[in-house]
Amino acid sequence: MTLQQQAMRVMERLSDEQLSIVIQFAEFLSLKSEPANEDGYIRKPGILKRKMAMADDFDETPECFKEYI
Repeated sequence: MTLQQQAMRVMERLSDEQLSIVIQFAEFLSLKSEPANEDGYIRKPGILKRKMAMADDFDETPECFKEYI
């Protein structure tokens, strides 16, 4: 019996909710096994969280542009 046949045999006994979890996990494993970007770096959301700050006066027009407004 192949692995695919074993998986199908087990999945036939699962409820719809359990099948949904199995599908989500299989998709996770599929994404996890994808190669990294061309530069070898794997992007992760939130990696720069709390590493960047904006100035308090960010929305104010800089002095050098005020003559054009």
